[in-house]
Formats: sequence, C-alpha cells, structure tokens
Amino acid sequence: MKILFLLGDYSKRAPERQLAAEAEKLIGKDAEIVWHGPGLPLPDALETDGIWIFTHEEDGGCPEELMALIAENFTRFEDVPVLASGIGGKDGGMNAVTEIAEFFAAHGGRFYEESEPLCIPLRTAHCELGPEEKMDLFFLVDGFLKYCGMDDSESRKIAFDTVLNDYFKLMKYFSPAGPMPTELAFDGDTLKTDAGDFDCAAAGDAPPEIRDLHYEIDALKSDYEIDDEEILSALLQKILREW
Repeated sequence: MKILFLLGDYSKRAPERQLAAEAEKLIGKDAEIVWHGPGLPLPDALETDGIWIFTHEEDGGCPEELMALIAENFTRFEDVPVLASGIGGKDGGMNAVTEIAEFFAAHGGRFYEESEPLCIPLRTAHCELGPEEKMDLFFLVDGFLKYCGMDDSESRKIAFDTVLNDYFKLMKYFSPAGPMPTELAFDGDTLKTDAGDFDCAAAGDAPPEIRDLHYEIDALKSDYEIDDEEILSALLQKILREW
C-alpha cells in the first residue's frame, strides 16, 4: 500500500511536516509513504492508495498554492481516498481542512468523513500532541488505512499496547511495592484487583498520562471494538510476566 502525504508547507520545520511525521510513525510498515508539497512536481505516474493532506491555515482558509495543486490534479485524485488534517492557530487549521473537504465534496471526490477532522492548535513552535490527541491520531490512522483498503493495521496493536503499558504503570504507581494482582475486573473507571483497587481517572498527584487513561480505554473499546475481557486478559499476562 502507498499513501501520498501532501503538505501545505514542505519546509523542514513546518508544523504540518511534524504532524505528518507523527502519523508516519504510526503507519509504520503498513504502507509506503511518499511526501510532496507545493512547488514539487507530482510524478507523472501517480499510483497511490490514499492521499493525506496536512496543512496550516492561511488568510482564513487553505494556502493558495496548496489549493491550486489540488485543483490542478483533481482528475488524478478523484478516485483516490483523501483525508485532510490541520495544525496551527487557535482552531488547528479547521478552516483550511473545511475548504479542502468542501472542494472534494463539490467535485465528487472520495473524502474521508468517518471521523471528526484532526485539527491541532499549535501551542509552541514544535508539534506536541496531548494524550487525547495521540489517541485521536491512533484511531485516525487505523480508520483511514481501512478506508483505503487495508483489512487491519499496526496502529490498532500500537494503541492496544500503549493502553496496556499505561495501565501497568498505573498499578505500579499506586502499589510500587505491593503484591502482584492475579485477578482483574473493571468497574467504571476503577480497575479492581485482588491486590487492591486502582482508580484509572486518578487526580491529585498522579501523573497526567495516568489521569487520562479512562479516556484512552473508552476510546479503545469504542473505536477498536476491544472488549473488557480482551484487555484484562492481555493486562494480566503482562502483570504475570513483568511485575
């Protein structure tokens, strides 16, 4: 599988390049990534299974040069699944993404609309994703690759392993020298074990990544359709192996 990354700004430090790099890490070996941006000629024989557009917002919309590139090549894009993500400003480039989506809708393109657009406000000069944004990107990669024709993707495994690792850290955080749990069950945000109960939505002095775990597990169950039993089974295996 081959995915074309089309960037609004192709420069080395552009925020969309940083966001695209995060997506590429999650895609891993699931697809070959080809990078392009305005000012770079698209290959004559454009063979791609999907196009992911990453862009900032310019003058309240999509950068003019990027929009021109899309319009000029639409006949080559119209049968290819397309996704757009934004970054920068207070709204994360939402206006730019909306303009791209409306263009493809008006011209009959195959724009991916099975989840909310990923638009990341730029807090610093560097693209730094928060815990919920990281999970959103996990699920977006998985969903888009499936939309492009892939049966399953590495991102599901990555997201699942991330949650298992974070839950393991949670138990070690609350019970660093405690006994090893051998029985597990969920009760809302609480992980109940025979060695004690662990609040997955813990506040107070708990690290931020631990406080966000209950959002991650809800998303993992709803977006990936992974049930409690599968999670608990994998978590218990990790505990017995690594505690």
